[in-house]
Amino acid sequence: MDGYVDIASRRAGSIDVTLFWDGTNGRLLVVAHDELTGEDVEIPVDRDQADEVYRHPFAYAPQKSYACAGRSAPRSRKSRARGAEG
Repeated sequence: MDGYVDIASRRAGSIDVTLFWDGTNGRLLVVAHDELTGEDVEIPVDRDQADEVYRHPFAYAPQKSYACAGRSAPRSRKSRARGAEG
């Protein structure tokens, strides 16, 4: 990430989060990696959102559909119970 400066980094459980600043154009970017799932996210943020996104990056990450993740959607308890009945 040429041109970006690491201005804050943290680790919580299996998740590494870094807030980067591009000194050339003033852009901010939150990058997170979850070692358990292998998921990586990069989220461009405005200055007024940077702290919140840094604290909760996966809440602001673009959502993946189950089809994109290569697995089917989880079934609810009711649908599992119905499936067992018939």
